[in-house]
Amino acid sequence: MSRRIIGSVVGALAAASLVAPVAHAGSPARVSVRVEAPGRTLVDTSLETTRTSVKPDGIDACSGTSAGGALWQAAGSWSGTWYASFGDYTVDAIDGVRGAANGSSYWAFWLNGVVSSKGVCGTELQPGDRVLEFLCTSTPDFSSCTNLPLDLSLLDVKGGKAKVKVVRLDGTGRSAPVAGASVAGGVKPVTTAADGSATVTVRQGQSALRATHAGDTPSGSLHCQRGPRGAKCGSRDTTPPALTLKGIANGEAFSAAHAPRVLRGTAVDPSGASVTLRLTRRTGGRCTRFDAARGAFRSCTVAPRAPFAAGDRAHWSYLLPAKLGPGSYRLDVIAADGAGNRRTLSVAFTVG
Repeated sequence: MSRRIIGSVVGALAAASLVAPVAHAGSPARVSVRVEAPGRTLVDTSLETTRTSVKPDGIDACSGTSAGGALWQAAGSWSGTWYASFGDYTVDAIDGVRGAANGSSYWAFWLNGVVSSKGVCGTELQPGDRVLEFLCTSTPDFSSCTNLPLDLSLLDVKGGKAKVKVVRLDGTGRSAPVAGASVAGGVKPVTTAADGSATVTVRQGQSALRATHAGDTPSGSLHCQRGPRGAKCGSRDTTPPALTLKGIANGEAFSAAHAPRVLRGTAVDPSGASVTLRLTRRTGGRCTRFDAARGAFRSCTVAPRAPFAAGDRAHWSYLLPAKLGPGSYRLDVIAADGAGNRRTLSVAFTVG
């Protein structure tokens, strides 16, 4: 077994016991997946695993309910290598980002804040599991990483202020407070004290707090929502994007000359949001639905039921091929964030 593989499971099992067959598929579960590359976060999301197996580059098969399946679902692209002595696959590249050929840096796989004793395909996920892949800069003896991950936790919330703590994880279940870490995402960045704590003034609306410290891998996001009654914070993002539709009010009646052609609005979320639309028309007792692929209305019995994409910009818009003709319309606008939270806004209007 290479020193690189030994390094990725340090503190978990003795090298002689690292033979584990790839696990059989389990049940779908809600989990979180985070991928940290040097200087940037590739993935920080939660998702529902699926039973559909995946085949990343170099992989025969990996169950959709495994860490490898969740990684594929979240990151969209990774490749790996099978090690017979390890009994599983190791991750070589994620979204094109690779470790060093000499093993001085490699993709480390941690589960629930601890170095995993298995590979990504052999690890079946349970509800609430937290998958972390980060590009580890190895210590000279390949026993650990010099850029260990930070963890940001909530201590207390009072009014619009959140008291948080930043610790550095060592991969064995132990941690140590980090002084001088920066916690951003509030009204202004704050710095942790000697015990790793800091008090953040939470922004109005939805925000995500994150801790960084020179030489360490950043923490995951701590999601907050502040309203008139104060702030609420949790480790998972459970708040859907803020969504608006401009230019069309519910119940509005348009003349043929002023019928809508541009559908537009805003979708705002700290993790970004994608917007999809569904546009249905009824006229003369007939139901038609807009088919974006064909750029025309088709019978509701044959047109796609799935909404069509309007982009992932905060100020989204969609240009129809022509102004809408006479009829009664229903427009559904759906915004989804990276954590899978969705908000739907529906309006009914007419064109005369």
